[in-house]
Amino acid sequence: MPSDLHARYAKAEALLPHNLTRLIQSPQVSANWIKDTERFWYRNRTDEGVEFTLVDAQARTKGPAFDRVRLAKALEGLVGKEFDPTDLPFFDMEFVSRAMRVDVEGQRVEVSLDSYAVTVLGPAQSGEKRSPDGRWAVGLREHNLYIRDLGTGEERRLTTDGTEAHAYASPADSAASRVMQENLGITAPPLIVWSPDSSRFITHRLDQRDCELMHLVRSAPPDGGRPKLMTYRYSMVGDEHLATAEFMVFDAATGDVTRAKCEPVLMPYVSAIQLGQCWWKDDGTTAYWLAGDRGERTARLHALDPGTGEVTVLVEETSETTVQYGPHFPDRNVRVLDSGEVLWWSERSGWGHLYLYGTDGMITTVTSGDWMVRHIVCVDEARRRVVFTASGREPGVDVYLQELYSASLDGGDITRLTRDGLDHDAQPSLSGRYFVDVMAWPDTPAVSVLRDSTGAVVMELERTDASALFEAGFTPAERVVVKAADGETDLTCSVHKPHDFDPAQKYPVVDEIYPGPWIGALAHRFPLSGGVMAAERNALPFAALGFVHVALDHRGTPLRGKVFQEHARLVGDGQYVDDHVAAIKQLAQSRPWMDLDRVGIFGHSGGGYASTRAMLQQPGFFKVAVSSAGDHDDGTYHSWWGEKYFGLVDEFDFAAHANASLAGNLRGKLLLAHGEMDDNVTPHLTMRLVDALIAANKDFDLLIVPNADHRMLVNQAYWLRRRWDYFVRHLLGEAPPEYRIADIPLDPEALAALGGG
Repeated sequence: MPSDLHARYAKAEALLPHNLTRLIQSPQVSANWIKDTERFWYRNRTDEGVEFTLVDAQARTKGPAFDRVRLAKALEGLVGKEFDPTDLPFFDMEFVSRAMRVDVEGQRVEVSLDSYAVTVLGPAQSGEKRSPDGRWAVGLREHNLYIRDLGTGEERRLTTDGTEAHAYASPADSAASRVMQENLGITAPPLIVWSPDSSRFITHRLDQRDCELMHLVRSAPPDGGRPKLMTYRYSMVGDEHLATAEFMVFDAATGDVTRAKCEPVLMPYVSAIQLGQCWWKDDGTTAYWLAGDRGERTARLHALDPGTGEVTVLVEETSETTVQYGPHFPDRNVRVLDSGEVLWWSERSGWGHLYLYGTDGMITTVTSGDWMVRHIVCVDEARRRVVFTASGREPGVDVYLQELYSASLDGGDITRLTRDGLDHDAQPSLSGRYFVDVMAWPDTPAVSVLRDSTGAVVMELERTDASALFEAGFTPAERVVVKAADGETDLTCSVHKPHDFDPAQKYPVVDEIYPGPWIGALAHRFPLSGGVMAAERNALPFAALGFVHVALDHRGTPLRGKVFQEHARLVGDGQYVDDHVAAIKQLAQSRPWMDLDRVGIFGHSGGGYASTRAMLQQPGFFKVAVSSAGDHDDGTYHSWWGEKYFGLVDEFDFAAHANASLAGNLRGKLLLAHGEMDDNVTPHLTMRLVDALIAANKDFDLLIVPNADHRMLVNQAYWLRRRWDYFVRHLLGEAPPEYRIADIPLDPEALAALGGG
């Protein structure tokens, strides 16, 4: 007979992120806007299966995008295989007049929406980037670009001189997810941005020839045999050479190339194209990209004339510390208007606000104050208005809650558009005349609506049904404001009570930590409802296991202004650990069921670093830590992270920042885990900490997962069970049950996006 703890493991497994899709229906609308129209479609999961809905914003109509039963029958006739109309095998589609195009069973097909006749267009090609009009597809082969005419099948090479370290349309090796692609057998599409009329595309050629090498070893290759070496380019903090990118435009029909007439720009980590920081003007006459200097103290907006190659810097901003394009990586709160003016987001006042750069050189302050503009939603140039989300402006309102506002581009009073107590996540149409707004809060399931550019609701789209989640034991987190370790600064945290909570009992506490600066830990919305990325993803399983789960956005996390975010750089490293201790102690004063003699902490990546740091910096408070994929020494991590967020080597003490500097402080139970093939936060960062712990004669536990990359997707179920076991054994004080989490399926929608198309 299963034990009570075995049953708790089963409840925890049911609440893992990949299983929430079974418990939450219509979690949010993700709009796919159709080129040159005010129409969009979305894929929606209900209790009756998956449906595809088409919305015409102008006509204010909403209905099925196609007849699911007829389409399933049509596809069955094509491949001789039955399809479930409520679970059709595709996640993306392209509308062409009165037809739709999808990839099914390795083929690209066109289906008439009148007769449901199916035409095979050719093989489905992963790893290519199709043009908006569906005529062209661009791919990479041996570091060079080729283009295919999808109508005739003709293929032409566009380049012939690409090499491993000087490749076209490729990301820096340290951001290429090469191991994940190898593990999953997929090929990411080339980094290109098509012009709106499909006549040409912008890309870059990445130069890593002088960058130093990094090495990983597959000890247990899936196909057997000897261990396999993987060597790639990886610049660390202080290295002399970083990757650079030369931008260029290719003509699809002729293959002619126009090279940008400027020096290559630094691109040490994620490409501007990957980040959405490279785009075209609506009429295709100009291409733009954002780039900065080393450490990102300077930000520049470049404009490229695709006919001549001439490059103009439209805006340049410098700062003593990092210049960002939005409050939350990788935001791009930059818009070039048809008038030639530039709407630019800046923290020059200490808070993120909007400034309008005129063609005459004048700069207009559009918004100001001790609050944060979060996202530009849309700009109505005719009315000279911008709609945006912002947080922290209204007294008595949660400092992280995004509300909708409108302001004149010429400055002046700001109009508050929403007062519903919900966080607003907006997805504008290509024209900006309409946007989908997904409204939610941690205790409120999402409502998705369509709004026009004034912010007025046009129609309701979907309401989330989370009844099955509540039946599974979910209780929304209690959201609490406490004081930081300085006794003055307000901090927001969440508390999830354990299932079957009894206030007369004492429960161990687990703190899920992420140090910032680019994202925080705290989730600000209902599960699966979108919004900004947060590191806290494990509250529900840990509550089911019987723990009190705490998450905190301490000093050093984003969305609270420049000084707050740059706390570690400007004030002192590691003080956020003291914020966590102070917060948990304050919470326990009015919650005696929180057992302060049994406090643990865990985190992944930056959270792996921070959870170990907490154990070493506050060894009397934190008794157990599980730290996975930790960047335990940012001085030997990739250059972009440390130099952007902390400083150059002569400005910041990376040695003191490294966890090895405090190895002698370890007292409690520590489990270090790392993927052997992590090509982002490489395993040497954990192994150097291991070396220091051995030198300090400290006991600890270590789990190395063969073949796993940074996401720990290989043997993920095993790894998650080991983390649960560690806290159950050492914090809950019970022997873990014999339990095996079912293999965790890969998200097919995410895989489809990675494969291009």
